[in-house]
Amino acid sequence: MDSLSLLLSPYPLSIKTPKFPTFKPFSHFSNHSKPHSPKSQLPSFSALQTPSLNSLQTPLAKPFFSFTMLNLFTPLPCLADVASDDAGKINLESVLVSIDNFFNRYPFFVAGCTFIWLVVIPLAEEYLKKCKFVSAIDAFRKLRDDPNAQLLDIRDQKNVRFLKSPNLKMFEKEVAQVEFAEDGNEDEFVNKVLGRFKDAPNTVICVLDSFDSNSLKVAELLFKNGFKEAYAIRGGVRGQQGWMYPDLKPPSSPTPSKPQ
Repeated sequence: MDSLSLLLSPYPLSIKTPKFPTFKPFSHFSNHSKPHSPKSQLPSFSALQTPSLNSLQTPLAKPFFSFTMLNLFTPLPCLADVASDDAGKINLESVLVSIDNFFNRYPFFVAGCTFIWLVVIPLAEEYLKKCKFVSAIDAFRKLRDDPNAQLLDIRDQKNVRFLKSPNLKMFEKEVAQVEFAEDGNEDEFVNKVLGRFKDAPNTVICVLDSFDSNSLKVAELLFKNGFKEAYAIRGGVRGQQGWMYPDLKPPSSPTPSKPQ
């Protein structure tokens, strides 16, 4: 009757099976005791299921918690990039502002430094340069004042016959004539010039051409090969402001030979 009343009751049965105490059966015969029933030996379903779920949930909860805390304390790379960009931008702006403030406080100092950098230094380098263009008057003064200064005429024989080399006998000097060809052998030309001037390291040479097309090239070549200084006469013999220019005509200028 009890089992029938339980089945007909309006409330459902509980899922969790109750644990009933097991009693050892009483028997008058001590040697022939009944074995325990299988139901009393098997554990309940809930007892088997609950430990297994707990054992699975416990190791999974620990890594999840550790990974979550690691993500919280680890900075994101995108945030680091933004922070570095902002820092660089702020530094650049501060540098520009400091430079602008310096220019506003010391305008004359900045103008003076700019003038020295753009004007004084290039002029000093050009003046102290030992291989450059010089005017005919400056070349004449060097030949007159410096005993080690010599004149080199690099024109071909045809131009030399038409217009002779300058006369430097008043300075007790002679003009060296060594023809230079653009397509010729430069080493051979240098050897010929060195043969004419024995003391090249102490010689200041002035190069004279018909114009100034090859004179600077020859001056640089001779300076690299051991001459103390090498200058190219601007305008050459017949060019504008050259050795034959009427307003700048130095003494002992060559005179054109009359054609026969």
